[in-house]
Amino acid sequence: MSAQNDTFILSSRGWLLSGVIGALFLFFTMTGLTLFQFVSGALFLSVLAIFRNPERNTAETEFDAIISSVDGVVLSIEEAMVDEHKMSKVTILNSLWDVSMLRAPFDGVVEGFKIRHGASLPLYNPMADTLNEKAVISFRSAKGDEIYIEHLSEQSCFPIGIEVEKNQKFKEGGRYGFLAKGRSILYLPEHTRLSINAGSSVRAGESVIGYLNAA
Repeated sequence: MSAQNDTFILSSRGWLLSGVIGALFLFFTMTGLTLFQFVSGALFLSVLAIFRNPERNTAETEFDAIISSVDGVVLSIEEAMVDEHKMSKVTILNSLWDVSMLRAPFDGVVEGFKIRHGASLPLYNPMADTLNEKAVISFRSAKGDEIYIEHLSEQSCFPIGIEVEKNQKFKEGGRYGFLAKGRSILYLPEHTRLSINAGSSVRAGESVIGYLNAA
């Protein structure tokens, strides 16, 4: 099942793990092993929380709106140079208890992507940028605007999951992957009018972070 079609209340990525832990919980409950019952029950609820997959819809109907691809808190907004183009750099941190599904920022196509498998160091470690698992995806809108999204995993036993193909079309809010915990950076065109600030909380597939082609 592709991420885009994964619309169950629990992501398909969590089915096997939740099934195994749920079976253990039932076994320990029936055998009266209270300590193991408590531990497996807590793990079962944690897995359900991490892999929850709610429906999300934004109330925004403007064609040029950019929707957040990830749940979390905006850490910073800066200017950056990408391939000699000035862009707005929006950094978002998501915790293990945020919804982990990643969503397309607008109606558009995947221009390209790459994934680097690696470690899972804490983000404050100076080697995290070099060694941690990383995925980079570029989306192009119908008007030709391109944005780049970089996902970096942090201290998680769940790997980054990206399920896209080059030239694949996505509807706004369509699911394209999974990030349990980490940092996401959105590189937006210089002319983007941002509607968030550092410290803002955002929800994937729902929160508007800015508008393309803004005057």
